[in-house]
Amino acid sequence: MSSQEVKEFSLLGMVPNAIKNSEASLIRTFDAYASQFEGVIRLTLGEPDFDTPQKIKDAAVQSLKDNHTHYPQTVGTPEFRKAVCEFLKRRRGLDYQPDQIIATIGASEALRSAMSALISPGDVVIVPTPAFGFYETIAHQLGAQVVRIDTSRSDFKLSPETLNRTLAALEDVNTLLVLNYPNNPTGVNPTRAEIKALADVVARHKAAVISDEVYALIAYDEPTTSIAEFLPDRTVLVDSCSKTLAMTGWRLGYVAAPKEIIPQIAKVHQSTVATAPRPAMDAAVVGYRDCDDDVDAMVKEYHTRRNLLYYGLKAQGFDCVPSAGAFYLYARIPDSFADTMTFCKAMVEKAKVAAVPGDAFEKNSRYVRFSYATSQENLREALHRISAWKAKEGF
Repeated sequence: MSSQEVKEFSLLGMVPNAIKNSEASLIRTFDAYASQFEGVIRLTLGEPDFDTPQKIKDAAVQSLKDNHTHYPQTVGTPEFRKAVCEFLKRRRGLDYQPDQIIATIGASEALRSAMSALISPGDVVIVPTPAFGFYETIAHQLGAQVVRIDTSRSDFKLSPETLNRTLAALEDVNTLLVLNYPNNPTGVNPTRAEIKALADVVARHKAAVISDEVYALIAYDEPTTSIAEFLPDRTVLVDSCSKTLAMTGWRLGYVAAPKEIIPQIAKVHQSTVATAPRPAMDAAVVGYRDCDDDVDAMVKEYHTRRNLLYYGLKAQGFDCVPSAGAFYLYARIPDSFADTMTFCKAMVEKAKVAAVPGDAFEKNSRYVRFSYATSQENLREALHRISAWKAKEGF
């Protein structure tokens, strides 16, 4: 073929702007940066440091021995979906039937499949900030408009008054509200009355809710309340085994939703991943049915770590958002630093401690996220290093 017959072409030219303009996760980008420095205590990634409970691992081994290595049903095995329903009823007081559950590849795929089934280009996704950046990324890639609500002036909780004003201005647009409690990155966990007040507002408007509840069981002061309890016909609940059962690498989650929308979400799920893996589902059945003690033990330890880090940072003059759940602390940086990236890089290089810049969760943030999903020994050493750095630098 002569050069005259060859037209210039680049695959990159075919990539939609919605994908090109998507930013890589700042959480993982900064964690990779911190990993270049030897001896850094990384309080960055939100991953339990506990091993998966032995009962769950044993169940996975048995699943393989039983040759459960073929395609299961698209929506998940009947046993898994039933176990999820039992778990939600026993631990959360939520009523779901197995035909309202879809097993997914973690909460990430659950979010994307659910949002893809509900959102069309031009629709609006409301995201209270600070928030996990994945919500906005999905919304933009689906062609939706993102409306952020800054919660910093209402104790980092979405207020009913602000939500009502926002929804009132969007009456003519299909609107999806994304909630995440306990929250990543702040750890705030609204009371039952506060969630009920939000539900009452949503009920007065034409809006749906996706409730990301991956940290729901990791709550300290009082149990997490799901908005699905008050708005079961409007809420798509997303959860996973990752945080609750320390199964991050197993990549298993689920959607719990009204029956009418399940087939539509299932279409997206099937065309994206076909199905979740059978051995992981077999293992999670045991986790959801027989590992309450393991879950409670992990939560108790997280609570101890929360207190250690919270009061340790407070003693050093940091203003921290009171964390009532998840395993994060959101701490305000000193005024002497220009921005959170500058602060975090300096802390890595000079104190050998890594946290995530708040810009990963909100625009122009003055906060950083510390993850205390690590040992008490690491947390004490991190506090010691930060104290020594502060004393030396004089801020």
